[in-house]
Amino acid sequence: MADFERVKWAVSHDPYKAGDRMPSGAVPAGTIVHFTLRIEPNARNAVTQAVVMTGERTGNGSALAWSESTLTASDEGYAGFLAIDAAPHVVFYAFRLHLADGGLAYYVPRVDERATAGELVCPGPDGEWTSRGWVFSEERMSERPSGGFGLAEVLPGFQVTVYEPAFATPSWMQGAILYQIFPDRFARGPLGVREDGLEYHKQMGRPVRLHESWSDQVEWQEGNADKPTFDPVDFFGGRFDGIRRKLPYIASLGVEAIYLNPIVEARSNHRYDTADYEHVDPLLGTDEEFEQLTKEAADLGIRIVLDAVLSHTGDDSRYFNALGTYDELGAAQGGKSPYFKWFDFECISGHVPYRCWWGDPSLPEVNERDLSWQNYILGENGILERWLKAGAGGYRLDVADEIPDDVLERLRTCVKAIDPQAAIIGEVWEDATSKESYGTPRTYALGSALDSVMNYPLRSALLGFALGTIDAHQLATFLRLQQINYPPQLHACLMNLLSSHDVERVRSALALNGPVKHLAREEQLKLVESITPEQDEIATGLQRMIVALLYALPGMPSIYYGDERGLQSGGDPFCRATFPWPEEGSLPRADCGRDLTGFYQELGQLRKGTPELRTGAFACAAPSEDVLCVIRIREDEGITVAATNRGAKPSTVAFDASSPNLGLPAGCRWDVRHVANVRQVFTTAPTEDDASFDNEDGIICVTVPACSTVLWQADIAE
Repeated sequence: MADFERVKWAVSHDPYKAGDRMPSGAVPAGTIVHFTLRIEPNARNAVTQAVVMTGERTGNGSALAWSESTLTASDEGYAGFLAIDAAPHVVFYAFRLHLADGGLAYYVPRVDERATAGELVCPGPDGEWTSRGWVFSEERMSERPSGGFGLAEVLPGFQVTVYEPAFATPSWMQGAILYQIFPDRFARGPLGVREDGLEYHKQMGRPVRLHESWSDQVEWQEGNADKPTFDPVDFFGGRFDGIRRKLPYIASLGVEAIYLNPIVEARSNHRYDTADYEHVDPLLGTDEEFEQLTKEAADLGIRIVLDAVLSHTGDDSRYFNALGTYDELGAAQGGKSPYFKWFDFECISGHVPYRCWWGDPSLPEVNERDLSWQNYILGENGILERWLKAGAGGYRLDVADEIPDDVLERLRTCVKAIDPQAAIIGEVWEDATSKESYGTPRTYALGSALDSVMNYPLRSALLGFALGTIDAHQLATFLRLQQINYPPQLHACLMNLLSSHDVERVRSALALNGPVKHLAREEQLKLVESITPEQDEIATGLQRMIVALLYALPGMPSIYYGDERGLQSGGDPFCRATFPWPEEGSLPRADCGRDLTGFYQELGQLRKGTPELRTGAFACAAPSEDVLCVIRIREDEGITVAATNRGAKPSTVAFDASSPNLGLPAGCRWDVRHVANVRQVFTTAPTEDDASFDNEDGIICVTVPACSTVLWQADIAE
């Protein structure tokens, strides 16, 4: 232990620093990655040997296949390299030190994630080395943040992401603002509810419960003895004409893409139980009205991204036809159906005689490797081609983890052949680069399938920072790790969200100091209804603070319809309430807090019109536990600095914006000789006079009011 104590604070490796790992971020296949394990001179005689261990996913659960090689002594300590092969994959690495007194130590990512640099750990009190990498002891794991919102699991080692060299993402996605709409709940349109759509579903024998009032609460009860599970068949009558009429409003938010939850025919209001891929749901409109929507949106510079539900259909569909709703033979009618091989009726355990999504009999799963299914969905004149030619600007793939990588690769080939600029966004709830599903490491984020993923980990980190679960050092580490672990093309297109149709609204999460979607629906409803005006006012300030920070980060900031109006809710189905349009009623809605529409409009136009906020180089610093500073630079155009203070008091902090350790590319580093005309352009604080910005030889000193985010811009002088 004596040598361990000597070395513990003398060894370092930071994959974010170019001097410690070159290149420091994700790399194209075929790259050689060099790294240095630094050891201070006065401690080097305590180390007799250093070994790098590299691990790769094998598909066998959480185990990795590890190999090791001895490092070479260097002027800084020890040096080595990884020769990356041609296949996109993820490699983890860690260091083992052999000490002069016979002991062993490991250098691994920090358990508390307060820095991208690692820490030296001792087998026994700190944990142990296993086939899963380093596993921290329970005592050390207690150093991690607790609470509903925070950070992802500790990685098994430092990560090197290897991606396809030819990987490219649509240029329009990089930095664009996205607006998500649940179609039944956004706007009815000038003609009200489509009565012929209601009649169509009734003639099909489907239960359709229409809310007469747009301001009604969504149905949420668990059911009754005849149907004990929740049945989402209450409708409000939102339609394409309603969205089309509101396009100028959406454009005023700076939006350049609308993501629509499913629009094709289905039994339920959420429409994830597809009944017919070939036509829009008649409650929403006609196929022609959808095309008109895409054309008018395009005239305003807005693309329409559709929700593609491919891993399963509905049981009440033309493909499965369990209820005999359709005249043609569905898979439920047996082997004579052209769709029979799409589904799995063999080797099924339990009470449902076919494979279904998470045990839900209303959602029979398809066999995505069946050629007839692939031809129908992905082939020439298939479903994806059909909607792209109708004007869709791409797809968000529902439950992307349920679709095999080889099928996703064919999907990309299909989509990009029709429109290279079409978006492919995957629903992934974890880090998509290191994700495993069903015991298999996924490659969908490495250049052969997805352009982007829904960034739920960022949501958790931002909410955790606002609520005090994690501090600015941990948030900065999270942001830096996303930057270096994701391929840069995908990192620039991440769908950065704070709310969605699957989680509680951001306003309620902040007002209630944590998540509620895991609670029983009745308890969620009571909690949200109990939010006081004082709680909403605090949550409003926190929402403004983290939304402004979100708009300063790389990727696509995503607005879930109604967040700008202060909608409150728990999880599904409460988060799918109607948009509170002022003309729908003279009284304020009880489920709405303070309106932030003007805030989102001002911030959205700033983001849309600022090149460095859309596509500039990114770096961040955490000068204190409460303050995070973000720098965005385009070398020949401009600089934006955003500073967020989550503390209850104003804070003055300083950081070195010219340091290479900050992470900006060499050509984009802050140089005081080329910075001019610094001005404050946005603040979430009550007044603009409470913030200040000083720059002396690259040392930036900012004063940020309590619970606020401030943005400054500067020109780059010749």
